[in-house]
Amino acid sequence: MNNKDSYSVILPTLNEAGHIKSLLLDISKIFYNLKLDYEIIIVDDNSSDGTIDEIKKIDQKNIIIHQRINKKKNLVISINEGINLAKNKYVIWMDADYSHPPGYIKEFINLNEKQKDIDLIVCSRFLKESKRYYDDLNIKPVSIDLLSHFLNKICNFFLYKDFTDYTSGYICIKNEIINKIYLKGYYGDYFIVLIAKCKALKKNILEIPFIEKDRASGKSKTTGNKFDLIIKCFFYFIALLKSLIIKFI
Repeated sequence: MNNKDSYSVILPTLNEAGHIKSLLLDISKIFYNLKLDYEIIIVDDNSSDGTIDEIKKIDQKNIIIHQRINKKKNLVISINEGINLAKNKYVIWMDADYSHPPGYIKEFINLNEKQKDIDLIVCSRFLKESKRYYDDLNIKPVSIDLLSHFLNKICNFFLYKDFTDYTSGYICIKNEIINKIYLKGYYGDYFIVLIAKCKALKKNILEIPFIEKDRASGKSKTTGNKFDLIIKCFFYFIALLKSLIIKFI
């Protein structure tokens, strides 16, 4: 293993007390076993369930806590603030509810070691070997899942046919690249523009199959009500238009 490789893992959190401690230990164990330098950056959106208290029970110098107190809750801003704090060669961000299994971090590391020209690795839910969380649970997908599937079909048609998951949110990217791309968006729409910008910059993007899991505990922050879904659709549409402009300029 190349000991020069180092990783910053960004975890945007909002009321994740039920599982955040075990997730942090799982992530730390991966890097500890591989003897790699790492930091885990918690960007907390003013959790009210004791999430920060649970994190503080772990005595590790590699965990950085960044609290967004009295600020408007926004996933994209949280990720940006995490990126600004990241010091290592590679930056990973993922959901903090176990829907993004930490085991894929090992795959990121192995791929980066073997293929130094990879700039961005994306866990895709829409490759042939991939699975959605509801596939094995005998439940119907909720509205946000159907919206995600529809949006990816649209983006795949209008943007890049060799890319499948425009709303992934589980990625590993070189720090030198993401520091030059300021993320903007309402929610997952930022990811569409990120992919378009990386494509325009001729960056090497690799998608890998991803078996999504149901969240470990608590309620999803992505389902929302009908009004929230309409707002999300609007911003996704704007992101698609921005990406088309980026593609053809």
